[in-house]
Amino acid sequence: MRKFIRTNQLISITFVCSVIVIILYIVSIESKEWFPHAGDWFNVVFQLAIGFIINFMFYITQVYVPQLKQREQAYKCIVLQIEEIIGKMNEMFLILANKYIDGIFDVNNISDEQLKTILNKLNTVDTVGMLNVHKLNSSNPHFTVKEWIISRVEYVESYINRLSTYYSLYITPELMVILNEILMSNMHNNMARLLLQNPNPTVFCEYKEDDVFKPYYWLLKRLKTAKKYYSST
Repeated sequence: MRKFIRTNQLISITFVCSVIVIILYIVSIESKEWFPHAGDWFNVVFQLAIGFIINFMFYITQVYVPQLKQREQAYKCIVLQIEEIIGKMNEMFLILANKYIDGIFDVNNISDEQLKTILNKLNTVDTVGMLNVHKLNSSNPHFTVKEWIISRVEYVESYINRLSTYYSLYITPELMVILNEILMSNMHNNMARLLLQNPNPTVFCEYKEDDVFKPYYWLLKRLKTAKKYYSST
């Protein structure tokens, strides 16, 4: 109720005024007119109030409630899509960390040094311990590092595009900014689009600064900690 009043202040105030007019009309119907033809004018206002209340009820039942249900369904879909994006980004770091980080690590708190280690040890033809369904009939049915990164990036992009296409009216500006930064990141535009398209084995041991995994990992953290994925208005 409070949310409805907050987002529909004008019609809420008019509804209250209409109710007051109807009550006053009923209470004063037998009273003496305050001035000539006051009853006629009051009757016109009464009819307008009745008409507004009828239209108000129509708006509630035929417009507001269906829109509310539609928003609730959209919110559920947004949360599911964001969970998928987080899951695919997490998978990328988890598998690469298992491959290149020696010792124990926490996928939810990978350090900058560990991320740089992943980048410097990365070799695009290395295989990871995940089966690639498109290669089940080959001698090596596992993802290569190159295939793994590209596949996760493509999944993330598909979910973001779905959100932008179907739910852009419902998501918060904060979330939109993060999603756009993910799409514009070096991981998507340089690593997946350019560097990993080289058919020859590629290594990154000479990279002094990590401008790929570190910023991408922090985008993942920002997505996880976003205050709200969707707008309640």
